[in-house]
Amino acid sequence: MAVRRPVRRTVVATLVTVLGVVCSVALSIPAVLAPLGVVPRFGVLLVLSELGFAVAAVAFLLATGRSFGYVRWAGVDREAVRWIVGGTAGLFALRVAAIGVVQGLGLPVAESSVTDLAGRGYVATLLLLVPLSLLVVGPAEELLFRGVVQRYLSGCFSTTGAVVGASVLFALVHLPTTLLAVADPVVTDADLLAVAVTLTIVFGLSLGLGYLYARTANLAVPVFVHGCYDALLFALAYVVAVGSGPA
Repeated sequence: MAVRRPVRRTVVATLVTVLGVVCSVALSIPAVLAPLGVVPRFGVLLVLSELGFAVAAVAFLLATGRSFGYVRWAGVDREAVRWIVGGTAGLFALRVAAIGVVQGLGLPVAESSVTDLAGRGYVATLLLLVPLSLLVVGPAEELLFRGVVQRYLSGCFSTTGAVVGASVLFALVHLPTTLLAVADPVVTDADLLAVAVTLTIVFGLSLGLGYLYARTANLAVPVFVHGCYDALLFALAYVVAVGSGPA
C-alpha cells in the first residue's frame, strides 16, 4: 500500500491536469466560433481557456468531497503582501538570470503563442493581458496547480517532491502553446531545442511559485505573484512594442 499510494496520487494529479486541458479546450470553442474581432476574440478565448483549469480544480474538490478550505486560501494581510512583493521580484530576477544564461550559451528560446498577435501588429493584446493576468490567469492556474495538484501530492510526497511534481505538470501544460509558437509550418531540431529551453524556464518559475505556496501555506501568495509577474512582463512588452513603432 505504501508503494501504490504515491503512484495513485500521481495518476490522479495527472488526470486532473489533463481534465484541466480538456476543459480549457472545450470552453474555448464558443470563442473560436463567435463572430468577434481579433482582439475581443483573443480576450474571450484566453478567459474561457483559463477558466478550464479552475473548472478542473472545482471538479476535483467536489468529486473528492473536499471543501474550498483544502486549497488553503488565507487571504492577503501584511505578511502576505511582503511575500507577494518579494516573490514577484524574485521570479522576475530568476527569469532575467535564466534568459541571461540562455543567451550566454547561445541557446534559442521559443516565444509564447499567446503573444503571437502582438508580433503581427495587434499590440493591444499585450495591454489586455495585464488585467487578465491578475484577474484570470494567476487565480485559475494557481488554483489548479498549487491549490489542488501540489496540495494533493504533498499528501504522500515530501514538500520538495510535491513542488517538483506539480511543476512538471505545469510545464507540460505549456507545451502545446510553445509548440504552436515555433511551428512554421514544420518543427525543426532548433525549434525543439527552443521549446525545451523555454519549458525548462517555465519549470524553474513554477518551482518558485510552488516554494511560495509551501512556505506560506497561503494560496493567495502564488496567485498574486503569478498574476503580478505575468502582468509586469506584458506591460513591459507593451511599452517596448509601442516605443519601437510600426517596425
